[in-house]
Amino acid sequence: MTSLNATIGNYSNEEMLSLATDIAMTSSTASKVLKIIPLALVMLASIAGNSIVIHAVYADIRMQTATNILIASQSIVDLGTSVLVIPFALISVGCDGWIFRDKFCAANGFFNLFFTQITVLQLVIIAFDRYLVIVRPSRRAIDIKDAMKLAGIAWCVSFVGSFPWLPLLTNRVEVVFFQGFYVCAQRYVQKPLIGLELFSVTVTIGVFAVLPLVLIFYSYYQINKVIHLNRHRVSPVSLSNAQKLAINVYAKSASTSKVVIGTSLLQVFPACFILLLEGLGVGPFPHDFETAVKWIMWCHCVVKPIIYAAKSRVWARVIRSYLVTLPIFSSLIGIDFKIASFSTLANRVKTYRLSKRRRSAQKNLKGRRSNETKTSQLNTERPAWFSNIKQAWMADEQQDNFCSF
Repeated sequence: MTSLNATIGNYSNEEMLSLATDIAMTSSTASKVLKIIPLALVMLASIAGNSIVIHAVYADIRMQTATNILIASQSIVDLGTSVLVIPFALISVGCDGWIFRDKFCAANGFFNLFFTQITVLQLVIIAFDRYLVIVRPSRRAIDIKDAMKLAGIAWCVSFVGSFPWLPLLTNRVEVVFFQGFYVCAQRYVQKPLIGLELFSVTVTIGVFAVLPLVLIFYSYYQINKVIHLNRHRVSPVSLSNAQKLAINVYAKSASTSKVVIGTSLLQVFPACFILLLEGLGVGPFPHDFETAVKWIMWCHCVVKPIIYAAKSRVWARVIRSYLVTLPIFSSLIGIDFKIASFSTLANRVKTYRLSKRRRSAQKNLKGRRSNETKTSQLNTERPAWFSNIKQAWMADEQQDNFCSF
């Protein structure tokens, strides 16, 4: 420490100021690199994965089901986020702020909110689709036309809810750039909220947060209850064997949708809630913390195709067939790169759970058989015991009668 102070003492004030500036610039450059590289990888992976999903559903007629239409609609939203929102965040990180015009800032805030609201509403539609085919199999399920209509309704409702009406109608709301999130959003200038501002915030929270959460939790509560009853063979008598088999098939897709919905909600809602609080003037929050939650939120754009590939054999086969055709995978080590099936681990887990359940069932069956054998032995021994007593009693009566005679 003494040598360090002596070394610093040899510098003049100008040299010390220049040294401090160089250290600050080096630290700022390292921070930018740590922010840009992960987000750039997320953006590229999201563009590749969601493009594969969209093209697979569009090109193959066998993949054009109601559920896959909703998945493709989600992929379009994630692709739009990767193309229209994330690149501007990368530029803002490199330039330490927003360098475009105010109109582009308003467009950035619109697209960021628009794609987020569509994501939430489509998660509700997917949960409702699984609810109908599992909990209400006697009713008509969602077909391709219904899926396209519901997806279109979600897009229209999200457009109305995310359009910057308030900045155009009043001066009490403005669209500004949030440094920690690296996106533009609405900031409410006047506090407390009154009039249109209070109505807008209340409707946004109710329609795009509270109501979707209630519907999703209710749908999957009913789904899990039906699956549990069906596994224990207490399914309703009114259902046919084909409907019971369909419930088992749809239960697998419901587990995949549950994972997608759960991960998406955990990634999306924290960032949206903190951004809303920042816009309302609650805070401030550390910029690094805001950047972390926003980066985690954008990761859901690439997590969804990975989950579909890991949980579904069909999607694993489709994504593998697309990735094998890319030259980058064969040029990495000079040979054809074959991607292992993403569903191998999931299949092993399922096999282990089935074997464990089979062993427990066999153990219960053995216990029942042993109890039945014990009961049968008691039933066979009891008449012999009674017959022996009866014979002894009759012998005693005969002896008594002979003595009296």
